[in-house]
Amino acid sequence: MQNWSKNFYERVLYLLEVKLKLIGFSSGGVGHEGNVGRIVKAIMDKSGLEAEFVKLTDLTYSGCKGCVQLCAVPQVCRLQDDLFPYYQKIKEADAVVIGTPVYGNTFNAIMYSFLERFFGYRHVSFALQDKPFVLVVCGHRKTDTATEHLQERLRRSAVKIVDTVQFVSNSPPCLMCGRHRECSIGGLYTVMGEAAHTLTVTPDLFCKWENSSDTIIAVESAVTKLKGVLAI
Repeated sequence: MQNWSKNFYERVLYLLEVKLKLIGFSSGGVGHEGNVGRIVKAIMDKSGLEAEFVKLTDLTYSGCKGCVQLCAVPQVCRLQDDLFPYYQKIKEADAVVIGTPVYGNTFNAIMYSFLERFFGYRHVSFALQDKPFVLVVCGHRKTDTATEHLQERLRRSAVKIVDTVQFVSNSPPCLMCGRHRECSIGGLYTVMGEAAHTLTVTPDLFCKWENSSDTIIAVESAVTKLKGVLAI
């Protein structure tokens, strides 16, 4: 008991002196905070760590431009745009949360361009090796394939994928576009058929992860696993 108490208090003092840092990114839709961003934020808030949230769709940037002579030595992307400061912050962070919506059965191009520049971390050694990552994938019908693609992309950087939270909303983007009553090719029509042409869009059709008991449990589980990896 005496040794346990000593180790416990030493750990508390360490955490007080050294603030663990978490950075989170969402490539969710512009102009609103959808399920992707809210789940990322929930994980960050529940972690209790010093955290910074970044909405990728609020930034202006591109994918990798092949200037490998710039990133090879520092092992971090040096392309000067809105993303520039965040690659160093990822390198310095104790953990990272990444969230993406599903577009065309995979993660979206905003996220792809962001991850493509992780190549800067892959010179001679893996600069992000074993860094804890929690992933978030949200879609209106399927998330499994996009999750596999996202995990595979990150494994190239040798990160430690602690957990992945998936949420299926059953709320296609057609509910927001305003033309569902004349459309026979979109996701809403695929699900509802002709009934989509007479549907009145109401707030209850937009499913929120906060109302899904399974997703709430998944978020809590991801936070617990992250804390376990970080020993907090």
